[in-house]
Amino acid sequence: MNDVSGSFGTTNAGDGLQELVKAMQAGQVTGRDTTNQTLSYEPLKIESLEATLKRLEFRTQDIKLFNALPKKTAYNTVEEFLQLSSYGQSKGGFYNEGELSDVEDSQYIRRSELVKYIQVTGEVTMQSQMVRSYVDAMRQEQENKVMWILRRANQALTNANSDIVPQEWNSLYKQHASVGTGGEFLYGSLEEYFTSQVVIDLRGASLKQKDVEEATVRVDAAFGNVSHLFAPTTVISTLSQDFFEQQRIMLNASQTTSYTGVIGTVAKAIDTSIGQVSLMPDKFMKRDFSDTGRLTSASATSAKAPAAPTAGVAPNVLSDNSSKFTASDAGTVYYAVSSVNRYGESALALLDASAATLAAANSVDLTFTATSGTNAATGHRIYRTEITSAGSATGVKFYHLFDVSASELTAGYDGGAAGKVRDRGRILPNTEDAFLTEISDQVLSFKQLAPVSRLDLAVVAMSRRFMTFLFGTPHLYAPKKMVKFVNCGKTLTS
Repeated sequence: MNDVSGSFGTTNAGDGLQELVKAMQAGQVTGRDTTNQTLSYEPLKIESLEATLKRLEFRTQDIKLFNALPKKTAYNTVEEFLQLSSYGQSKGGFYNEGELSDVEDSQYIRRSELVKYIQVTGEVTMQSQMVRSYVDAMRQEQENKVMWILRRANQALTNANSDIVPQEWNSLYKQHASVGTGGEFLYGSLEEYFTSQVVIDLRGASLKQKDVEEATVRVDAAFGNVSHLFAPTTVISTLSQDFFEQQRIMLNASQTTSYTGVIGTVAKAIDTSIGQVSLMPDKFMKRDFSDTGRLTSASATSAKAPAAPTAGVAPNVLSDNSSKFTASDAGTVYYAVSSVNRYGESALALLDASAATLAAANSVDLTFTATSGTNAATGHRIYRTEITSAGSATGVKFYHLFDVSASELTAGYDGGAAGKVRDRGRILPNTEDAFLTEISDQVLSFKQLAPVSRLDLAVVAMSRRFMTFLFGTPHLYAPKKMVKFVNCGKTLTS
């Protein structure tokens, strides 16, 4: 044991105190804070910095959907595939002895998706590579850019839409909602799609086991199978919370493992009539990348984003037989809109300072125009608040509903006249989407012209630059073997 006792000899108490003050002290400062200062012991200290880098960002295992998709090789910038849509009509089939049967033609559809390009450039100065560091700067930046690509790809698998941003691929949700005129589209209108067997509208209620069971039955009717349910974490959480009060622990009963005293069980899979469904929470599937909503005071997301649109006449509330608004949706709301391009999203433009009053069987026509600027808008994002009693939109949260392209605005959207976007209440604010399907290359896949790769760029300065990239596109081969849940609540409902 070290002897920390001592004596100040014959000095008096005051002298001893002075000697104590003059003794070397460890102090609470580090070496970097003592430059050019006359101190006792502090400059001699070695800084205690852990050599392990602590990650505050997401991890590879957080990338759920992209990792789960079957990967295939693309061989062209236009990737085509064939669909067998029908073996022939299900009629007749029984004949008299010796008769020749009728001919039944199988039906095929040829479809295509364009390969799109996700890229990001990294740069590390020569000096950063030379100094002594706890991490290899170049290697770390390369890893960071790979993670950046994976996050963007995973987000785009459910949010991208080439009609809104031409440089993006068409997401699984976009391909699922194949709406338009012509034989290449599955549904003639949004009304036909949202009332089809491939969409289940929860109208703000939380997802429950019975909803999953209903979806599996619908997939079975389309001759499909099920294996996975992908949803934002909040949606999967409410599904698990629904089991909490129903759980029972049978003490002293025959079981493979003993009771350990851990309370609660979180569902990882659900048994259904046609198979077990694994629950896959994916935080990057959120309709908005932020759960907090957006304020009218929020700035554009990028310096290259387009200018905010220009509001027209106040939102016009009208009666509409195709409206999805019910009595529970009645109340006052505010509308706003933003403009988007490949670089980002503009600030919000409030469509009217006064709230619009909704009632059952109402729809709302929204009028606005794109504002000219250096970076043109290729699409627009519609926002609405939840029911509010606020006297103004200041400080009220707006939530993303849906997007419209520049051409859809010109022609009129969802029943609106030219230049008008109609909100029929198909999508509710502050809700999420989810989908159930079989993860199989017979149903969907990701076609890669180039997997996540790195390309070193020319050295033109005292730094090394490189580009990380992914060239590909998702394919949804069998849209009717996938069921989408819309308007999923983020909190548990009874």
